[in-house]
Amino acid sequence: MNKVLIVGQALELGRTEEVYGRGFSALGCKVQHFTWKEAAPSLVSRSLPDRVAWRLAWKLLAKSANQKLVEIANQFKPDLTLVISPLLFHPDSILALKQHGLVFVFFTDNPVDAHHTHSNSWVQRGFPLWDAAFIWSQELVERLVENGVKRAFFHPFCSDVEYHFPKRQANPIYDVAFIGNWDASRKREQYLKAIADYRLGLWGSSYWNTHCKEPTLKNLCQGMCSYQEIPEILGSAKMGLNILRPQNEEGHNIRTYEIPATGTLMLSERSRELMNLFAEDKEAVYFSSPNELRQKVEYLLQNHALIESIAQAGYKKALEDTIINRVKEILTIHETINQSHSNQYINVG
Repeated sequence: MNKVLIVGQALELGRTEEVYGRGFSALGCKVQHFTWKEAAPSLVSRSLPDRVAWRLAWKLLAKSANQKLVEIANQFKPDLTLVISPLLFHPDSILALKQHGLVFVFFTDNPVDAHHTHSNSWVQRGFPLWDAAFIWSQELVERLVENGVKRAFFHPFCSDVEYHFPKRQANPIYDVAFIGNWDASRKREQYLKAIADYRLGLWGSSYWNTHCKEPTLKNLCQGMCSYQEIPEILGSAKMGLNILRPQNEEGHNIRTYEIPATGTLMLSERSRELMNLFAEDKEAVYFSSPNELRQKVEYLLQNHALIESIAQAGYKKALEDTIINRVKEILTIHETINQSHSNQYINVG
């Protein structure tokens, strides 16, 4: 039995660290979680005092939390450590955990851009130390290698079929449903504005009401939804809308799988990576501009049979990429690297 230590920000339902924990457990692994939220609450708190403390002393706070992490690892002795988004992970901790087993990282954001929520000096210094790195964009795989990562793998997001499944309404009350927060790029505003006169359902943070500048979208947002509510919300619409954040335009996002996994047609912003995952006009429908989005919505609403056929094909495709599949891929790579190390040891001996 493999012992797996999963390091992440928080252990909440639907977060990557929680989903992967369930996946490893389902395959018989003994799983232990370490979260920054529990080890150093001020590092992930959004209160004003904690945010000030973050800016002034995040490295000091994080180093203390890293010491706790190493102590837990020394007790648990994991065969594999999987780190989800390593912003707070000190490079020395990678070396310390390697004393027990392989140390992998899953970059859920783009670690080679300049945004402070995606990367920092620790992340960059850690690049050559990971035994393997996983990311959701093939293009970013190549850039990781260019930045010193020894083994980088394309690792798409996945379907969580335990919580996301078809819950279709016989008579959907929305033409299009969008689950997603307001984005400072305002790109999402422009896309939603283009279809605001259709029956549009919108869920996300209060920023839609306080920061959105499009009058047609004011007070449209119904607030945040829980992870468990996603199937019911998408089941209440004829189509589920996916608009990529700027940092995901080189790949895809988790909504890529959440929508088709509920048996809902995915109407998504076009990206090369996404079209490789779900075939255009067969398993999903794509757009690249607000005008094209409006045209696609208008056309699809006049062709209900097409909506159903694409939704069903997308659903079948989503079932091919579950968390179990993703964890199996990680365990296969873990075994391959371990075998490679063993062969090197034999050859040297």
